[in-house]
Amino acid sequence: MNQRRDAQTRLWIRERDSLGNTVDHRLIEAAYRIWERARLVVIRYLTDDTEAPEILEGAVDSASRVMGNRQSIQFFEAYLLKSVTRESFRRLRRNQRIEYVDGTDLERLASPVSSNLERQLDDARQLEFFRACMDDVGRTMYDLRVTNHSWRRIAKLTGYADAHSAEVQFGKKFDKAMDRFRAYHKSRLKPQ
Repeated sequence: MNQRRDAQTRLWIRERDSLGNTVDHRLIEAAYRIWERARLVVIRYLTDDTEAPEILEGAVDSASRVMGNRQSIQFFEAYLLKSVTRESFRRLRRNQRIEYVDGTDLERLASPVSSNLERQLDDARQLEFFRACMDDVGRTMYDLRVTNHSWRRIAKLTGYADAHSAEVQFGKKFDKAMDRFRAYHKSRLKPQ
């Protein structure tokens, strides 16, 4: 939970765009509403959310400039999410270049950090990426299950008829997310 709150504080939308025009308040509000979804899109493509604030802020700036040219945007949230997706994909393509590093540089860069801590950080990152592969209902069910809610309670909260059907549907969502997760990792390993 703290991790999400920290992520929210990293987002800051300026009142003026890069051309000096005032950014429409509806656009700023839409950006804050879609922040969590935008983070998950960035994680899905880049496996990390450190660039998410910059990408969303750039999308808001771009949308503000479009509106400054007397063009209208009907659906702010959809426009921003599409922009975030497009930029995330562009950065993924750019980052897929192979960089060769000298062995001595690797030894110099390797620090005596506890491998247990490294493993925990890697596991947390992989888990966040896996959550990004789920749909909204699947993430909700996952979060409820992790916090020790019963399947009966999860069924009631997510609108399923009973505990068994909620558990079965979660299994299907889990399998689908796992397929996405595996497909992404296979695509990252293939040479270009």
